[in-house]
Amino acid sequence: MKRPRSERRALPADYLQPLVTALADPATLAAVRPGELEAVAFQLALYFGVRRDPETASALGGVYDRLVEERDVDDRRAFVVELAGAVRGGATSVLALLPVLQRERDAGVAREAASAFATLMPAEGGDPLAGPRALRALLDHAEPDGVRAGLVGALLALGDRRLKPILDGAWRSLPAAAAAALLSLPRAWASLLEVEWLLDWMEDAEPATFAALAGSLARLAAEGEDRVLELERELPASAAGEAVTILREWSTRELGERLAPRWRDVARRAGDPGAMKAVFAAWGVGG
Repeated sequence: MKRPRSERRALPADYLQPLVTALADPATLAAVRPGELEAVAFQLALYFGVRRDPETASALGGVYDRLVEERDVDDRRAFVVELAGAVRGGATSVLALLPVLQRERDAGVAREAASAFATLMPAEGGDPLAGPRALRALLDHAEPDGVRAGLVGALLALGDRRLKPILDGAWRSLPAAAAAALLSLPRAWASLLEVEWLLDWMEDAEPATFAALAGSLARLAAEGEDRVLELERELPASAAGEAVTILREWSTRELGERLAPRWRDVARRAGDPGAMKAVFAAWGVGG
């Protein structure tokens, strides 16, 4: 979804105000053709990221609602990737991503936007974790289940060990549908942060959630391809891209042995002797 150079040149600060005003009329919003939705949303998002005014937020929200209804997941993911690129390049602020983090329905698309938000938000008061902290605060106000799953999924995907206190108890903000969406998200790697977070959740879980957690934890071993990483990221990310430091690495069996006492204790308290069988098998732990 490349933009012509003419759309990228410097423009007056209020260049989109006529469009914002026009989109306040539902008939104007309805007249935007489906194939034009991404382009309109992109320009409005850039504009909102700079102006941060409620009128633009409302217009952009209406356009993004139509994107969710009328464009498929791949189209919306491509939109988020390009918008994140504009934020990274300094064309707008991370606030341009907010409509996605308020109105998206797909957990994967929401995770994409949330990851960009968390890594590209400037540090505040010298706090390198300002982005992840802001993302966690959004979780308490998010409504769509896909957004809730994507917010937590993004924090877990960062894998940074410093996020453990930020994520602590976040599962309590996930309704059943959001929890299911989170646990079904694919992972690019296995991090110590996510393994321990899932185990913490299991120790606090309702019986109805326990089997899904066990399944997710078992899959994580395979998705990590026999590697579990303890990571620290450069936050906020530089314009050149994220730097990730691997602080320590385990094989699945090594970490399984380290965590075996906790997993066995969880299995006993679950009241279902077979509930952890797949976990034990995946992580090389004897029952």
